[in-house]
Amino acid sequence: MINIYSSVNSIPRSMGYSYSNPQYQRVYPTRHNNSVNNSIRVTGKGEVTVKPNQSSLLLGVIVDDMKVQNAQQQNAVISNQIIEALKNIGINQQDIETSSYSIDRIVDFQDSQEIFRGYRVSHIFKVIVKDIASVGKVIDVATENGANVVRNVSFEVSDPEPYYVEALQKATLNAKSKAESIAKSLGLTINSVPEWIVEESVQLLRPQYSMQTAVLSASTTPIQEGQIKISASVQALFNYISF
Repeated sequence: MINIYSSVNSIPRSMGYSYSNPQYQRVYPTRHNNSVNNSIRVTGKGEVTVKPNQSSLLLGVIVDDMKVQNAQQQNAVISNQIIEALKNIGINQQDIETSSYSIDRIVDFQDSQEIFRGYRVSHIFKVIVKDIASVGKVIDVATENGANVVRNVSFEVSDPEPYYVEALQKATLNAKSKAESIAKSLGLTINSVPEWIVEESVQLLRPQYSMQTAVLSASTTPIQEGQIKISASVQALFNYISF
């Protein structure tokens, strides 16, 4: 987005976006000037590509039974078996946490009548795998020990902040470059220090590998991690001098 206009410059009251971890919303005023100035407003973008260093996935077990107590009992036995098996291959206890636990009635409808089919107990864990090379092994060990659900395999950077800062720097330089190009094409000279600059947004694009139900195979399940793209965006206002 590019705007060229004359106005009394002011910093927007609020600009932000939603992102769970980390949270960013910053405004960087660079100087104060209440006079009327000719100005160029630009949007700068920057992106950094990063190799992930850990993975997260959801896995667990779903058990159906006519009696809810039986379904709960069977689910508990298999869930504990999965946890112990994952710990035995090096997954830390703190990296295994319950994502969801539910008990539901199973019903069918025939001729507008409800037919009871039993109970379904589902226990899903979120597992953090800090050795990416072991993701396939984690899936295989979990399924070998009773897991019948595996989904939302994603890859991430344990500390994205330094990479975001790099993307933010690139976005800032990109905004300045745009303003200079516009000014040059119009025969104008800009002040290289912006009147204000606003951090607008951040994006983390994580590669994902989705599986609804794991299938056992003779070899380790192959998982390719791909790359993570971290991007930043800023808006900046530069004053210019016309001759």
